[in-house]
Amino acid sequence: MREFAMHDGVEIRPAVQAGAPVIEVETFDTVTTAWDVRATVGMFDDAAVELDGQE
Repeated sequence: MREFAMHDGVEIRPAVQAGAPVIEVETFDTVTTAWDVRATVGMFDDAAVELDGQE
């Protein structure tokens, strides 16, 4: 969570989905911020799922 918190315009919260711990990351800023978050996720989790905010 520390890595995600380093990005401006990002809200991070721990959650549980289907009984598994997850980190929810929401961006409120620019497209650049979204790409920064994607790069951070890519460093840690190849199985990450990106939602478009409509789910």
